[in-house]
Amino acid sequence: MTERAILCDLGGVLIDLHWEQHARALFTRERDSEELKRKWLQLQSARIYEAGRTDFTGFYRAFVAETGSKLNFSDFAREFTGIIGPLKTDCIAILDELVRYGELAMLSNTNAVHVELLRRTTMVFRPFRHLFFSYEMGMVKPDREIYEEVCRRLQKEPKQIHFFDDSQANVEAAQNVGFNAYVVNSPAQIKEIVARLP
Repeated sequence: MTERAILCDLGGVLIDLHWEQHARALFTRERDSEELKRKWLQLQSARIYEAGRTDFTGFYRAFVAETGSKLNFSDFAREFTGIIGPLKTDCIAILDELVRYGELAMLSNTNAVHVELLRRTTMVFRPFRHLFFSYEMGMVKPDREIYEEVCRRLQKEPKQIHFFDDSQANVEAAQNVGFNAYVVNSPAQIKEIVARLP
């Protein structure tokens, strides 16, 4: 039997993101939470940073140029770090259970600042056999190449991979590559879906 892979996003799925409190401060106009997420996904400065193509200072300069943000560097760094919230309910316990159902992997558009913060303050990465971070891979979701690279590194066919993300765009892109992909926003939803798999 070929083992399936359970591929999880990080932000919005395993951890809460403080879009309302902190992400709004990065922008110049009031936005609701969903609009903030959409805006973030469209930012070229964020894509370049999360693909590992610039350092944090370069990201700040590009972000200011792109958005017109008036934040100084230290305020920007504080608000950016503050986007990371706590682990979702029962996150680690559920991840430990999911290991029984397949090879556990993470695919996240993220950056060194947020990853190091989570390494210091949580155990969210411990249950995973594979960690695929956009800034280390040099590519980002929802670009097709990142899903194809994950297949290559996992040595699995797309149909063997069950992918869980809170972004509809990321899920649709994964489905177009052949993944089984689902929109979720909690570890409990992942467990519910995985437990029903044949």
